[in-house]
Amino acid sequence: MSQKIQNQADQPAAAADGVQGEGNYEAARRYRDGVTEFLSHADVEEIAQRAAPKSTLEARELALAAEKGQLRSKGDDPADVGAMYPGREDGTP
Repeated sequence: MSQKIQNQADQPAAAADGVQGEGNYEAARRYRDGVTEFLSHADVEEIAQRAAPKSTLEARELALAAEKGQLRSKGDDPADVGAMYPGREDGTP
């Protein structure tokens, strides 16, 4: 069976789930509607103030954690071969 025919055979299941191409338009619409609804009723400034660090130490810890998270992506560390190839301890694909 050709690749094109095989891909078309897989299409009906995806269409039944509401997936259209790269995404689900209905889910994206519901998300946008929910965000709009939240923003129209929530006091965003108050929520932001409650979420702000309570001390200089907490602010520093959050900044360090954010920096550490941005230093490397999944699989950049040679010790993390399992992250790049799950189930393969030696890192071979």
